Order: sequence, then C-alpha cells, then structure tokens
Amino acid sequence: MVGSRGRSRPWPSNSPKAAGAPSAAQRRSEAMRRKLTRRRIALAFAVLAVACLGIQLNRTQLWEDRQLHGGWRVQQHVVLHSCRLLDRENATRARGWGEDCAAALEEAKRVESLVPASRHLVLLLHGMGRSTFLFRDLQRDLRAAGYEAVAISYPSLTRDIAGHADQIEALLNAADDVEQVSFVAHSLGGLVVREALSREAPWRARLALGRVVMLAPPNQGSQLAGALEALPPYHWIGGPSASEIAAGGPFAALPDGVEVAVIAGGTDDGRGFNSLLPGDNDGVVTVAETQLAGVRDSMTVNAIHTLIAAAPETIAATLNFLAYGRLR
Repeated sequence: MVGSRGRSRPWPSNSPKAAGAPSAAQRRSEAMRRKLTRRRIALAFAVLAVACLGIQLNRTQLWEDRQLHGGWRVQQHVVLHSCRLLDRENATRARGWGEDCAAALEEAKRVESLVPASRHLVLLLHGMGRSTFLFRDLQRDLRAAGYEAVAISYPSLTRDIAGHADQIEALLNAADDVEQVSFVAHSLGGLVVREALSREAPWRARLALGRVVMLAPPNQGSQLAGALEALPPYHWIGGPSASEIAAGGPFAALPDGVEVAVIAGGTDDGRGFNSLLPGDNDGVVTVAETQLAGVRDSMTVNAIHTLIAAAPETIAATLNFLAYGRLR
C-alpha cells in the first residue's frame, strides 16, 4: 500500500506561492500609496473646512465695532456703512448712520445709566472667519469674575492684520469709561493684539495695560495655511490676513514688560488632531507654531482649534492668568 506521504502536491493556483508574494519594493509602494491617499483625504477635508469659512461671510463678518461703552457697541457695516447700536445682550437698540447711533448711545447712557461692570476692560478677539459667539462661555465667566468683558466684532476676512489693529486702536482711543485693558485673543486675534501693542497709540498713555492670553495663536505662521495658500479658494475666502499667516510673518514684536500666556490645543501624544501636521497640534496650528519668545506661561489643553476658547480648562486658566499672572 502506497501512502500519500512524500508526494508533492501542487499549490493551489490562487495561493501566494503560485501568484507570487509581493516583494519588499511592492509592499513599500503600496504603503506609500495608502499614505498618499490618506493625506489627500485629509487635505480634502482641510479644503472643505476652508470653504466653510465662506459661510462666515454673513452678518457677523460684515460688521465692525466702532465704539464701546458699558458693554454697548456701535457697529458699522463694512460695505453699506450704515450703523447699529447693540446692548450688552447683543440686541439691536437703534439703526441708522453714524451720527444716529452715536446719539442713540448718548441717550442710552442717560436713560439706562450705562456704566461698565468694572474699570478693567477685557477685550476678546475672535480668529479668522469666526464671531463673538466663540467667547460666549468665557465672556460670561469673565463678567461673573468682575471684569468688563466685551467680545468685539471685526471683519477678519476682509483686511490685513494692520487694518484690524487700526480698529482696535480706534476703539481704545475712544474708550472713556475704563482705566485698564487686558486681552484674550483666539488664533488670528493674537497677531492683531501683537500689532496693536507694538504701536505708540494715544490709549497707551491713558490706559494701564493688564495681561494678554493667546489661544492657539499662529505666532510662527501656519504650515497648514502655507499649504492651502496655493489653492485659490483659500485666498479668496481668507483675505489678506490669511495670506499673512501663510507667509509666516514677520509679525509685530510685543513690547517689553507685557505679561503674555499662550494656551495651545493638542493631544499630548506627539501626534495631534491632524496627521498632516508635524507634532502635536489642534488640527490647524501646531503647538510649536504657537510659541513666542518671552511669554510668562504656557500650556496645552485637549481641544481642537475651533473649540479651544470654550474648553473648561481654557476658561479656568484664562481667569487664573488675568488675576494672578499664571495659568495654573
């Protein structure tokens, strides 16, 4: 009786040996192809995010604050140049031209007995394509802590950084109801604050400068912005400020003696929220890009770029720094 042992059986036609196992070069090529596909998908999502900024060209991006008093704001439409008066709850109290709203504010001062909650003003500046809604929770907690906290509107998609700083300068030059000013700024807002503080403006001689908290600021520019700069929609939607961020500066240096804290977003695992970016990141700006020489304190919170201002850890750290000069 002859057994089957010792006989060689043919390999099935669909087996790796018959078809030929992929070589090391083929495996590397396939890995690179998959990596490139993932990067393309990530880039597509990034482009979509930038395109979504276009949606922000709504009423919040078309108004700029021209005057502040007691939390009330006179705003001007950047295209039509008409004005409106908003109260502390953002309700519209008057409409018309500049002189109409200025008169309405003077009337409100008399009738409503408008006075600031504090002589210490905290200006909250949103980032590119965002709105004052970003600071809803932080503004509430700052007011509860006794500050005159005001989240201001500026047309972040239509001007360069210097133009935004002009608006801040004009607001503070006209501020007649406060004695001290601090800043909390998100993303692009941090670069605007740097520009505003680098100037010898009249308000600097009249108002004491408090502290500055920057949330996810692209202090060293943004690699993601640089990559998207080649795509026409980025420039069309983001405007001059977007191009300045993509170029990586140079941005204005802060004057000596200003107490600044930087809060970055990230995952603390070295990878961050966006695999396109090197190192820890918030999905848009890397932790390394937020760094600025001479800051007094810094920290990283687990939050993406858009939501970092609403993170409880961010709010607690901001309150602590404004009060005591340290984040924790």
